[in-house]
Amino acid sequence: MKAVISTLMATIFTGVIVIKFFFSSLLTFFGYAVLPIESLKNLTHSKKIVQKMQHRNKVKSANVSKRFIKRSGKKVAVTAVSAATIGTVAVIGTLTYLEISQYCEDKQVLNEEANILFDTDKQFDMNACLEQGKQDSADFANEAWQSVKETSSDVLDSIEQSSDELLDPSRKATVELFESIDEWFNQTFN
Repeated sequence: MKAVISTLMATIFTGVIVIKFFFSSLLTFFGYAVLPIESLKNLTHSKKIVQKMQHRNKVKSANVSKRFIKRSGKKVAVTAVSAATIGTVAVIGTLTYLEISQYCEDKQVLNEEANILFDTDKQFDMNACLEQGKQDSADFANEAWQSVKETSSDVLDSIEQSSDELLDPSRKATVELFESIDEWFNQTFN
């Protein structure tokens, strides 16, 4: 009797294993998998978290450019007004370059996050970002200079009148200033 029961149990156990592997391979053929309910709950929860992170990444990406223009323009203008001297152009250029670098670093981090979250492999071009930032920021650098001119003291007014051509950066002069700062930065840190 013991032999019959043990044989019957071994046969049932073997049959369950064969059926499990048969259905698992059959489901795999159609692109499905057999998972315990607990694993499925964890996967559903993980999927919700990933979807939230994807949404946050999209919102951050949309707002990073707006924040760059708004924050950097104000920051450069305030700093330029507080440093209203002949070196104001250098202060505006240096601070603007630092803001551009921070902006591009933020965009690079967002790009890396997006690559992970959306399973993509987009390469970030830092040089292209810096060039685009230089072009875009020339407007608020000029705006900062105009703010300095409007709020400056009498001494600056007399200097401005005598050397307006030297101090007033045009868009081209601002870009040239960025290029010289960029060249110095590359020589120093590379």
